[in-house]
Amino acid sequence: MSEFIYKSAIELADLIRNKNATSRQIVSDHLAQIEKHNGSLNAVIISMKQEALQTADLCDQEAADGKFRGPLHGVPMTIKEQFWVKGTKSTVNSNMHKDWVAPEDAVIVDRLKKAGAVILGKTNIPKNLTDYQVSGDIYPEGKNPYNTEYSPGGSSGGSSAALASGMVPIELGGDFGGSVRVPSNYCGLYGLKLTENTTPGHGMVPQPKGARGAIFHMAGPGPMARDIDDMELVWKIIRGPHACDRNTPRIDWQEPEERSLSDLKIAWVDGWPGYEASSQTRSVIKRFVDQLAKNNSRTENIGPPDDLHRRSLAIWVRMFPQLIGQDVPWFIRPLMKMEIKKTLLKGMNEFHGELDKGFKHSLINYSESMGVKAGITREWEGFFENHDLLICPMSFGPAYRRCKLGTPIEYDGKKLAYINYVWPYVACFNASGNPAINIPLGIGKEGLPVGVQVVGAYWSEPLLIRFAKLVSGFTDGFVKPDGY
Repeated sequence: MSEFIYKSAIELADLIRNKNATSRQIVSDHLAQIEKHNGSLNAVIISMKQEALQTADLCDQEAADGKFRGPLHGVPMTIKEQFWVKGTKSTVNSNMHKDWVAPEDAVIVDRLKKAGAVILGKTNIPKNLTDYQVSGDIYPEGKNPYNTEYSPGGSSGGSSAALASGMVPIELGGDFGGSVRVPSNYCGLYGLKLTENTTPGHGMVPQPKGARGAIFHMAGPGPMARDIDDMELVWKIIRGPHACDRNTPRIDWQEPEERSLSDLKIAWVDGWPGYEASSQTRSVIKRFVDQLAKNNSRTENIGPPDDLHRRSLAIWVRMFPQLIGQDVPWFIRPLMKMEIKKTLLKGMNEFHGELDKGFKHSLINYSESMGVKAGITREWEGFFENHDLLICPMSFGPAYRRCKLGTPIEYDGKKLAYINYVWPYVACFNASGNPAINIPLGIGKEGLPVGVQVVGAYWSEPLLIRFAKLVSGFTDGFVKPDGY
């Protein structure tokens, strides 16, 4: 295996800057890693090999002249298929958009390119981004490098598989219902869901012909990496307002105070009312919390009051069709609703009434939804006035076996509705807009990665990242899968 594979993006950038390696060498070796392993994983589904090599050569010419584009100068990465990369398809793995080609780069892709990143290709996703595994109309099914019988997570499953198998050091994912955090959890990576509206939404998904605009509540891009410093770097590059998107405020991001673990007041839960977690997940969280206590953190087993978790899930379900149904003809919406109830939300009867509300598109309905969502956010922010962070499960258990969408999942002696294995643990924070990070903790009993979700108040990304660095001393972190 090449000496460059599994190095961090920051290490690779330093090699190029110090003239100890060329971008051409590094990019070529990562392209070779893709060629070697992609056939068994289907992680990268659009190759940009020639463009990448040309860009790498140009980066090397610039480096020879002492010119560097930014902190990622000459470093390879991939981009999740949903995001616009000029001249490439962005289909969301659906025949409805099978010929859609991006007219320009997404704002965040443009920022990464200007920082020096070399784009090797685009990574695999489920149809319409609505699954926790990777299959759809156009691309072959994505697989988990730790065990190809299992899901790599979704919707950024191609991203997580590419990172875990050493194809790239960093990736750009997107999170609408756990789509950065869950794949990171299932493949042993760091993944950060950002505070809502802290990155521009322009170029996030293909736009139907004649589209009059788009709203992106509860959804946003997020960095994924094997290394916490790499993830932090990508976050700093993509964040912040842009002239094309006035919904992104200018935030005075502050470096976190030099707080130790003993300075933090940390709440934790190992499940939610009506949504317990598996024995392994509970055990992983308990061991993690015990380690925090040994390091003098003030930990408390407490969640938010007043059924806030359930109400957060309810408003997510209500707003979900308001987002995915944009510019969809009225006569198609009943068919969409029927399909969703039969597949993704099969067995989740508790919130079907909220789904029905969401498909009744009207200004009043949308306004009511936004009012409820704002109230949910206020309540979560009230919880974080008394706690710095919240530790909670990312999923009922580790990655699950690939199966037909909507099939009940059996694990730990229990049989769960398909949607309830993952969704209740993550979508609540898409609804509230709070930032959340997956912290990898090593390998569990089945040889699959395990980790925890850590959530903070609005704009607390610096604290979440610092916390991940502070706990790295007593976690296994990313563990490379065998054979890669």
